[in-house]
Amino acid sequence: MHSRARRRGPRETGAGTLAGRMAALPVLLLVLVLLLARAPLLDVLRFGLFLAVGVTLPGVVLWRLIGAYRGSLVEDFAAGFAIGTAVQLIVYLASASVGLQQWSWGWAPIVLVLALLDRDVRNRIWRRVEAPLTPWTAWLLSLATSLVLFAIYRKGPERYAPAYVDPLVSDPGMAFHHALAASAKADVPIVPLWIGGEPMKFHTFFHQITAATSWATGVELTPLIYALVWLPFALAGCALVFAVTQRFTGVVWAGPLAVLVAGLGGALEPLHDVSVGGVSILAGAYLSPTQNLGLMFALLLALLAIDVLRKQAPRSRWLLLILVTLAAAGAKATVLPMAVCGFLLVFLFRRSTKAAFFGVLIALGLFVGSAIVIFGGESSGLQVKFGDLFVQLPPYESIRAGVSSDGRAQLISAAVILAAWGLAVAGVLFLRRFWRDPGGIYVAGFAIGGFAGALVTNQPLSFYRMAFPFLAVLSCVGLARLVERLDDQRSGVLVAASAVLGLVGCGFARWGAADLRGVKEPLLWTLAALLAAGLVVAVGWKVGRRGGGLPTAVFATVVASCMVGAAALPLVGLVSGQASDVVYGRPARGGPTAAQADAARWLKENSSRDDLIATNAHCIVRRGDSCDSRHFWIAALAERQVLIEGWVRTNRSSRISATTGTDPAQVPYWNKDQLAANDATFISPSVAIIERLRKLGVRWLYADNLAGEVSPELKQFVRLRHATLDATIYEIR
Repeated sequence: MHSRARRRGPRETGAGTLAGRMAALPVLLLVLVLLLARAPLLDVLRFGLFLAVGVTLPGVVLWRLIGAYRGSLVEDFAAGFAIGTAVQLIVYLASASVGLQQWSWGWAPIVLVLALLDRDVRNRIWRRVEAPLTPWTAWLLSLATSLVLFAIYRKGPERYAPAYVDPLVSDPGMAFHHALAASAKADVPIVPLWIGGEPMKFHTFFHQITAATSWATGVELTPLIYALVWLPFALAGCALVFAVTQRFTGVVWAGPLAVLVAGLGGALEPLHDVSVGGVSILAGAYLSPTQNLGLMFALLLALLAIDVLRKQAPRSRWLLLILVTLAAAGAKATVLPMAVCGFLLVFLFRRSTKAAFFGVLIALGLFVGSAIVIFGGESSGLQVKFGDLFVQLPPYESIRAGVSSDGRAQLISAAVILAAWGLAVAGVLFLRRFWRDPGGIYVAGFAIGGFAGALVTNQPLSFYRMAFPFLAVLSCVGLARLVERLDDQRSGVLVAASAVLGLVGCGFARWGAADLRGVKEPLLWTLAALLAAGLVVAVGWKVGRRGGGLPTAVFATVVASCMVGAAALPLVGLVSGQASDVVYGRPARGGPTAAQADAARWLKENSSRDDLIATNAHCIVRRGDSCDSRHFWIAALAERQVLIEGWVRTNRSSRISATTGTDPAQVPYWNKDQLAANDATFISPSVAIIERLRKLGVRWLYADNLAGEVSPELKQFVRLRHATLDATIYEIR
């Protein structure tokens, strides 16, 4: 009977048990539903085919061939997608420089043919994995990943896609990325299409990747940016968080918990109407696509760094590390400085580690190179401002209204923010001798570098959002090591119960804070709720005569309650409109009407790539003399250079903002005479004014009827080509 029962158990394969592999189906189904919900079926099919055959499969081939990896399918496919993306990026940069952008996908079939035809290569690649996931781990990972992806979808595509149909629901940052991707399809180097004559020194690799995808699939940039490309990067990021966690602990629940905490956690939210500040993957995975791409490369870089620092064979993994570091250099400016911190901390703790020394050289060398070649010495407004973090985040304004001085308000804000952030990663306190593992030191150094950048610069969230997933990994590893002290096989039940009660406690505490003023009482109520949740579970654990001492159980339950409780507000935001506005923010205004967007698209279809456009639309919001000039959507949709549309988000405007202290969105245009001459074309046209535009190379006029006065006499000097109620297109004859 016993042997028969054993034969009827789970059927093992090279990919794990059948039950474990089935856990991938809910995630794949959710991915398909989320893509189809906001993009046409044909676009989804072409995009999916390209990702599978043109990026992921050849990436897996290189991952296994060069790195000799065969860990788990989750790691292989996530790392394969990231490697494929890095190679696609480099090939696109090279092919675009010689005008062959549309053929940049050609590397993929070459790799796949080699992997199929060469016997030695085939034997090294198409082999079974060595560490398939257990069914419990696979299903927990599936659940955590699905929650994160659905939350990102609710914040992003569900609000903003389809794009450019409602002027009251718009994000100027997305139009900015759209315009840069439009430039990346044809311009080398990329230029800001919304303002003529200005260079663009920026981390633009996301835009080149998107342009390469558009060329390869034929999918327009609008559905790519607003509905499609966010998802594979976020999915790979979740899988790589899991893979990095697995490098330190094989506990069934640790990796999935790290995905949940990194994806949705990050900060306890005691206040009812104000968010402490979103720092999880959710916060930047959609509205900051460069963050999404940069985090994926940062996590894969960490995975490779852990292995090479532990001196795991083969040495060819250094090639993958260099490749990923190169791709990360222009994906997000914060990645390489933090990677330098990681390698440097390993070198300082373990001076004999040659791998750490070479890691510092590679990361630092490519960082300096990128600062010269990619960023041209520009800082994009980055300045050293210690403590600016505590003034920028929302709690400061609430606190300042109730105290007598700025200094006291900043001090209270600092205490609240650091407490909210620190308790959400309290597990790091229980890592125990992490400095003995060079891989653990690297992850800690990366996170410390990000936290330091958040404290001393005026762009704090750019650094801390990159660091937080690494803190989430360390926190979950610390919790796993703490729970191990209980020496009980059912310790996962304690973590699960603590997580549930932590979520409930934070939810009730936030609900009870609706009538409370200030931050002290809501914070105390939240801490009390978390402590109560932890004590209830710990006492129940001991009453049930489970293993370990009561103090250890209390620490474990309180830490788990805090870590998962920090995800309460994003989860409540999935079903509550008020909570959704707090955690996600309200959609911005200033986008085009459908008619305005159609007019810009008409220009794309009826103009030459080198044509220059002039427009009277500059401000998404105007109040008196104040102009929010984050106006990018004409350039984005027309995919043409505009003489003057908006003028912020350029290197010059960033310098002006940094030197004058002006709000970056409110920087005035530096050439007032040129702006006046441009606008005079639409207000008081004449032969001389039109001739001046012609000499500047302008061929098309986009007259936005909602942006200001448009003279009816304009059609006497130029040719009317396209007219709607909201916008009119003219051609200079």
